[in-house]
Amino acid sequence: MEESKKPEGGPGWINPHIQGKIAWRDDDVVISVPPKSGTTWTMNIVHQLREKGDRSFDDIYAEVKWIETMESPESTVEDMVKYIDKMPASRPRAFKTHASPPTLPFQQSIKYVVVVRNPEEAIVSMKTFTSKHSQEFLKYWGMPPEAFQWPDIEAFYNAFVKGVGMDKMLFGFMAEWWKLRNEPNVLLLHYKDMVSDHEGSITKISDFLGYGPYTDDEWSAILELTSFQWMKKHEARFEASSVWHIPVLEKGAMLRQGSFGMARTKDGMTEALGSDLEERGRKILTDEAAFEWMYNGGPIPE
Repeated sequence: MEESKKPEGGPGWINPHIQGKIAWRDDDVVISVPPKSGTTWTMNIVHQLREKGDRSFDDIYAEVKWIETMESPESTVEDMVKYIDKMPASRPRAFKTHASPPTLPFQQSIKYVVVVRNPEEAIVSMKTFTSKHSQEFLKYWGMPPEAFQWPDIEAFYNAFVKGVGMDKMLFGFMAEWWKLRNEPNVLLLHYKDMVSDHEGSITKISDFLGYGPYTDDEWSAILELTSFQWMKKHEARFEASSVWHIPVLEKGAMLRQGSFGMARTKDGMTEALGSDLEERGRKILTDEAAFEWMYNGGPIPE
């Protein structure tokens, strides 16, 4: 029997059940990051390390498969799983997901690169991102053109946090990976730390994945190609143009600022919304050390 084409909740092009049916390979790498928390950047980092610097790719989503996406409203989970299982074995596969265990299967033979971000920053970035979905794409999936339009951050917060439950998505994600942070096949990183120390973070991911060694020229290329400046200059390569036959986003929507610390000073997060988010988050993420690290980054407590 075919899996339901559209899961309950969420847009029709997302189906988290796909990843539960994949035939995993021992050299698979999974990039597990909540929405608007450095996903695209981490996808590119993994790809550049795997290829030792690649300037020729057309779309990062053709290089790193998003394993929660449906190709069309008529597609089934089985269709998507067959495509993934038939991917060539000539190079290690790398996947993107916004899910955490148990929705994302956890296996000791797979390496997981996990990135989290201050939840206030993720939410304000999500507001901008959702509003940039093309009307043509929304129509294709049977959604009204005004579906992702919000007059202000409070309206978005009421819809996505209080309504859809984005707080559970962010803090629940952190709670699950925090329990696995000391596993040898898990690398847990914070977006703030990655931005603050670009080369140090690339080195850490490189050591974890073991794709090297690299020549000096290869390493210089990797650092250049994973910089926000290079990615912004070539942003068309990061807008999922190969996933669907119609534009998903307005130009420039996938890559915003490549920075941190501006949720309240520039992006509109209010003290009242921040306090409400913290209260909700503490009910989900009850480990105080995990909660503090999610907001602030830094060394990971044992």
